[in-house]
Amino acid sequence: MNFVLSVKKWAAAVAVAACACAVAAPAAEAAPADSTTCRDVKIPVALTHGGPQNSHIAGTYCTDAKGPGSVVQILIPGATYDRSYWDFPGFGGRYSYVKHASRAGQATLAIDPIGVGKSTLPVGWQVSSPSSAQAVHEVIRAMRNGRLGRSWDKVVLVGHSFGSLTAMLEAGTYNDVDGLLISGASHAPGPGGIAQIIGNVRPAVDDPATKGTTPDGDYTYLSVPNVRAGAFHAPGDSDPAVVKADEATRVAGTAGILATIPVFIPATFDIDVPVLIANGSADKVFCAQGDGGSLTDCANTQSLYRSERPFFPRAELSTYVLPGAGHSMNLALNNRAFFDRAVSWVDAI
Repeated sequence: MNFVLSVKKWAAAVAVAACACAVAAPAAEAAPADSTTCRDVKIPVALTHGGPQNSHIAGTYCTDAKGPGSVVQILIPGATYDRSYWDFPGFGGRYSYVKHASRAGQATLAIDPIGVGKSTLPVGWQVSSPSSAQAVHEVIRAMRNGRLGRSWDKVVLVGHSFGSLTAMLEAGTYNDVDGLLISGASHAPGPGGIAQIIGNVRPAVDDPATKGTTPDGDYTYLSVPNVRAGAFHAPGDSDPAVVKADEATRVAGTAGILATIPVFIPATFDIDVPVLIANGSADKVFCAQGDGGSLTDCANTQSLYRSERPFFPRAELSTYVLPGAGHSMNLALNNRAFFDRAVSWVDAI
């Protein structure tokens, strides 16, 4: 029994390492710009290919009233995240990717992954990399089919950390998107970053911040308190008030993804659309320069390209490194440089 619990605890930390932590934001704060309209939506999904659509994905859908644009970005947070990682509340909207994309006239759909937030919360073991990718695939199909009022010809998946792993698995499996933007992830997680959080994993019901937010008694829903400052933020490139807000609003994730995390790796060899990989140079979870012990070299754009190019033989690959930023790039003081690069890359697809 002790061995099983230890394995689950270690694997939970690996899953959390593929995330960084997001912040729960009320829907009322999702109004990025005067010309942008945002609304909460629910999209029916199945958790298995060909299965019944008896689950749903919840999200916030934002479009520019002045002009619909030509592309929609589907924003996927990592494990233990909800959609508000992409629209971080407060601070004058400085840390909101959604607001930035909206000002550039780009539509977004920020989602809660399956098992998170207001999406369906199955028992934890049903939440896996394949079921997460399957749910995102059905969201993409809904956007193509006009379920939310418009049929989108161009769909770009944008992920952070485990959300990026989900996006890579989805894109390589279903080949149904026009572009893939990966942030806070690489093919070589660093044991140093994992070690910083492994001792803090606990059942969600034992953490005051997450107790009552998950299926009652499901031990596979987990929380990891007191790790964000050390593991996900770079001291020289973060606002202590933002780090505090990030920690205070942590969200529970599941252990159901643990054994299936590596399945995304072979999928990237089949991705044949434009790909942008963006990491912070001080990322302690996925980059060597962040003292994480990763094999991924995030010293600069060229070194990141050399590290990741072998995994994307068919893709038109671009890379970007945000100097000094930690794992939670959206929350870095210089996040604007990353946001600018991201929206210009999406525009060019």
